Amino acid sequence: MTYEFITVERTGAQEGTIWMEFNRPEKLNALTFPMLSEMLDALYKIRMDRSARVLVITGKGRGFCAGMDHGGGARGIDFWDDNPDPLVGNPAPEGYPDNEGQRLNFRYETKTFAELRRLDIPVIAGVNGACVGAGFDMACLADLLVASKNARYQVAYVKRGLYADLGGFWAIPKIIGWRKAMELMFTGRFMSAEEGHEAGVSNYLVEPEDFEERLREFAQEVENGPPIGQKVGKLMAYRTANLDYESALELSGGVLPLVQNSFDRVEGVQSFVERREPKFSGF
Repeated sequence: MTYEFITVERTGAQEGTIWMEFNRPEKLNALTFPMLSEMLDALYKIRMDRSARVLVITGKGRGFCAGMDHGGGARGIDFWDDNPDPLVGNPAPEGYPDNEGQRLNFRYETKTFAELRRLDIPVIAGVNGACVGAGFDMACLADLLVASKNARYQVAYVKRGLYADLGGFWAIPKIIGWRKAMELMFTGRFMSAEEGHEAGVSNYLVEPEDFEERLREFAQEVENGPPIGQKVGKLMAYRTANLDYESALELSGGVLPLVQNSFDRVEGVQSFVERREPKFSGF
């Protein structure tokens, strides 16, 4: 896949790892609407790609993502344009706020973030530096995270009189706990990589020079797993989070045959008997 503001490539021993990298290093990979458009297209294709086993999201240069860069303000998309540009549209009359444009912008932003949450494969965020605002929201929506000691986190919205509107209000408390989340959401202070790791933001915290190697190793560990079991496990974790235990078990009984009757289940048992590492195929 070829894009301007992100790069997407296949890596891994079985080419099942999709490596997505934000490509605005001069702006610490702050998100723009054209960038979100590219992400939305890529994420949809990844979700429909059976061979994709794990997605890694990281940033070029010194930062993961410095938040949302609205640039030209609120605008809509011209449906009838053969080459629609999210930044093209009619401006509001002078002196009036463009409430409709802001509403459409928000819809555009949330559509991309929701597509990320829809992925049934594991998602790993690789945070190499600044992880701010919408970037922190995105990192908390990932399933797993590897952080460099150069990482730092901030709920930057509150510094602009806003709140973590792209889902951070939902995801951040689930990742770091209620008290710490409220502190960051009320004060907007930076949280260091070490403090974030202690709070549960990252699975692994590594030296900057070891960051990419560890991120790739971790992605390979996940890629080696059974795709069907991983997908169903992720589905169950999210779908049963607010259910009581017995209701969750009933749902589990309905989806269990999808895993039990798979070839990978047979391979898992056979490899155990033969005392070797399993080779999962996703069937």
